[in-house]
Amino acid sequence: MLWQLILIQVITFVVILIFLRLLFYRHLSLALKRLQQLHQQNLDKEVALSKELERAKLDREAEIETGRQEAKKLKDSAREEVETLKEQILLKAKQDAGALLAEASREREALKHQVAAEIQESGIRMALGMIRDIFSEESRRELERELVDELIVELGKIDKEKLKVEIKKAEVISSYPLLDKQKNSIREIIQDALGHPIHLEERTDTAIISGLIINLGGRVLDGSLQNKLRKITPYLKKE
Repeated sequence: MLWQLILIQVITFVVILIFLRLLFYRHLSLALKRLQQLHQQNLDKEVALSKELERAKLDREAEIETGRQEAKKLKDSAREEVETLKEQILLKAKQDAGALLAEASREREALKHQVAAEIQESGIRMALGMIRDIFSEESRRELERELVDELIVELGKIDKEKLKVEIKKAEVISSYPLLDKQKNSIREIIQDALGHPIHLEERTDTAIISGLIINLGGRVLDGSLQNKLRKITPYLKKE
């Protein structure tokens, strides 16, 4: 009976051993399968992560390139703006310089005309002074009569339309009192041009030396010696 118990125990032990082995093998297979699944998942994650890293790298390179292009555009735009501003500044400087030169030229011409006019007036005053000092009063009176008669003749030749003014009196300025004949002639010519009677207001001014000035309400007919000298001065300068 003892050997039967031993045989049973041995068989039981073998069965338990086989069962444990099968159980261990099953768990080992499951564990290995789980490890393989985890390994595959890790591989998939690694591949996905690698792709993500590559995409991130490409995106970063694209952003860097975009930034580089934007920086280049900004740099080119800034350079163009600087060039445009420089051209505008140069153009403005040229315009300002031209304006200054033109203004200086105008001022120079104006000054030349002013100086020439002052010299001319000074020469006329000097000539009048010389006439006053050289010629006797009788000679000046004779010159006065000639200049007045000459102006009366010129007055008669003027187009009547040019003498059309709304006045009731005319002012006559002379260096010596006019003769009645001269006054009547002047009055008749003016009245004939205006078409109505006028009052002739006579005034003497020794400063004009010789000649006659007629003021028709702001329209002046200057037949003074001073005005005649002023007219002939340009011809003298040309000669």
